[in-house]
This record gives sequence, C-alpha cells and structure tokens, in this order.
Amino acid sequence: MNSRPLNLGRSSRSFGIAGFVCALALLWPALAWSQKRDPNFPETCFEDETQTFERLVVGFDQAYADHTTENQDRMLNDGMTVYYLQRELQGLVDMWRATGDTTYLGFAKSLTLQAIDEATANPHPLIWHEEYRGDWPCFYLSTVEEATGGHNQLCDFQGSVGFLMVARALREVRDPAARDITAFVERQVVEKWLYYNPSTTTWQMQGPESFPNVLAILNTGRDVREHFACVCLDLYGLRSRRYDYRGWAERLIDLYLAVRYDPNERAPESEGIEHLIAETWGLLPQVADEGYTWLLVPNYEPDKSVPAIDTSHGNRTAWLAARAYAEGLIDETVLDGLLNTLEFRIWAPEKGPFYFNNYANGSDDELNGLGPGRGGNVWFGWHRLAAYDPELEALFLCLARDLTDGGPNLPDRAQNKTMANAPLCLEAWGARLLAPEEQAYSFP
Repeated sequence: MNSRPLNLGRSSRSFGIAGFVCALALLWPALAWSQKRDPNFPETCFEDETQTFERLVVGFDQAYADHTTENQDRMLNDGMTVYYLQRELQGLVDMWRATGDTTYLGFAKSLTLQAIDEATANPHPLIWHEEYRGDWPCFYLSTVEEATGGHNQLCDFQGSVGFLMVARALREVRDPAARDITAFVERQVVEKWLYYNPSTTTWQMQGPESFPNVLAILNTGRDVREHFACVCLDLYGLRSRRYDYRGWAERLIDLYLAVRYDPNERAPESEGIEHLIAETWGLLPQVADEGYTWLLVPNYEPDKSVPAIDTSHGNRTAWLAARAYAEGLIDETVLDGLLNTLEFRIWAPEKGPFYFNNYANGSDDELNGLGPGRGGNVWFGWHRLAAYDPELEALFLCLARDLTDGGPNLPDRAQNKTMANAPLCLEAWGARLLAPEEQAYSFP
C-alpha cells in the first residue's frame, strides 16, 4: 500500500499542559491498539498502485455515465436534489484533483451554474412569521412551504458547500465563473438568511459584535451550523470581505469542535448568548475499555435514544474538522480523537472488512428503518480523515477498489454502495489518495 507522511503539523493554538496530556492520551493507546486488528482485506487490495488508480478512474467514469443517464431530467432547484448534489460535486472535484483532467471540473461547473440558473428562474416568496420578505431564488422544499415559503437553511447551506467547492477549484484555473458562483452564494443565499428577520440591520451583521446576531438566525442543529462554518471559510478563501466570515467560522469551530472535558462546562465565549447555543455543542472525550480515547459527537436530535450522532450525519463534523485542521484552526487533539472514533468505534472489521456501524459510538441499532451496518455512511466527511492515518488510507483505498467490482465485500444493502453518490465519492477519493504530490491534504 502507498505510504504517506502523517503531515500532522501543530496548530498555532495552544491547549496548555492539560491539552498536551490529553493529546498524548488520545494518540499513544490508539497506536498500540491498532496493531491488534486484522481487517482481512480482499486480494484485490494488494494490486499494483498504478493498476488500482487506473481501475478507479475507469470505475468512476462508468458509474458517472450511468448516473448522468439516470438523472438527465432532474430539476436542480429542488431542495433535496441540491442537498445530494453537493456530494456529486465533491466526487467530480476530487476526480479533477486526482487526474488533472478538466473534464470533471467542467461537469461540476455546468451542474453548479444549472442549479443557480434554475433557482433564479423559479423564485419563491420568503416568509418570516407570515410576513412577506421578498421573492428569492429558491431550492424549494415542500415541507417548509407554510413556514418559509419553501426556503430551507439545510438545503441552502449544503448545496452552497458544494457550489463553493467548485468555485474554489475554478478560481485555481482562473475561470471567471468562480466569481459568479461566489456572488450567488453570498447575495442570494447567505444574505437571504442574514436579513430574514425584518428587524435586522446591516450594522448588526457587519459590526464588531455580529456573531451573536448570526447565531440567532441559524437553526440550532449541528448540521446547519457546521455547513455554515464551511461556507464562511470558503467565502473568505474566495476573497469575500463584506462580512466577518473568517471570524464567524472560527467561533463556530470553537463551539462545535471544542473538546468538552467536563460535560457540564459552559460553552467558550458564551456569556450572554447561552440561549443561542444548543446543549449538544462540542465533542465529548470517552475512554474505551482497551485504553484509547475517542470523541463522542453528541446526537442533536432529542427524541433519539442513542447519545451519539449517527455515523451518516456525523460526516459533517468530520468534514468540518478536516477543513479546520487543514487551515490551522484546531489542534491534533481533535483530529486524533475523531480518527479514533472512525477507526475503533465506527469501523468494525471483525464484522467484515468494510463494515461500519450505524452510530458513531460503536452501537449498531436500527437507523431510520435501516438495519445494522446499512446506515454507517463514510463517504462525505469521515473519509477525509484517511489523509492523516496510514491504516485508514489503506481501508479507503481497498473500499474504493472493491466498489469498482460492485462492492462484493460490503454488507448487503449498505448505503456505502447503494446510494447514488456513494461509489462515485469513494472511488474519486481513492483515486485522490493515489494521486501525485499532496492532493489528499488540500481542500476543497
């Protein structure tokens, strides 16, 4: 298997003596424990790297041709369609980075502009407590028609994460469409929600104390706030300076990726805004019986009996953590803890080489009608952690290679092979892990 340096450069932030001790506790036991696991990978995992890379490219191209044919009539201004489009764009950008072939980036650009054009051509009224707030481009979701006129933060922000991923890639190749995409996200998505409340003023959003005002307009779920943090990082990276995007992203990262050594501690910098912060902020360190420490991502749905987030929704936390680490905004403490969560709680090689538990604490209860091992999705966030761990890199390379054969070694009906974008994203990521230079470590 390909061997890469861990590239674990220290962040400029300091956790002091306590953080240093915790970092060691997270790292050392894991290294000893990992040596005892035998994933029993299939023989195809041990092919020549060049052969594997070529197989992944062919497999992606075949799967994407089928995907395009099956979805040629879809409308990209539909809320759930743009929700899933983000993952398709992720796969296309990864393939461009892996191969250097701009055809993939061209597909991503066309899809993004199509979605923007269709949303712009089909505006819907924005409703705030039965008050009309103007007509806006809309990725329409029928379930919120009465409440907002069909506009939804989760669909908007998840779609925008995909759009800005494409914009950042286009900026690298000096394509002017990057500016159009950036302007749409900033003016037609972000500002729509910033000024959703009619009493909000520009000064409140641009002034030195803007963060509490931003937090007040965001839905309280981790998913919306983690996506919005990524949107802010990308807008800043695309040279947008109309708002304090970098500062907002850092505050959200400090909240949702903070390690809560005491479950009862107050959220950082929360004085006066406690009512705007959900109880499920941060990450909770847990010591396993084997001695390693992992990070529990709290379940933000209060009606669930499992304390940890399900593996699928936890992808957003892992994605944000990989983003934040790449930009020097979190320490190895967080990265190593989430690596342990994936490697020792989610991945269960004793049940099969590519078996992932439904919940991110290692439990495997039914998840929204999905039986054990079927909802442990790892292809739109958790997979990014493989760039920092040789065992996980080997796992995701083998998983991608297996999917080019239809995933015979994955659990029956597991969404890691049955969902439309899963094989595309995993095959593209496998190709990127084998690409020259340091492609796997860069974002988007």
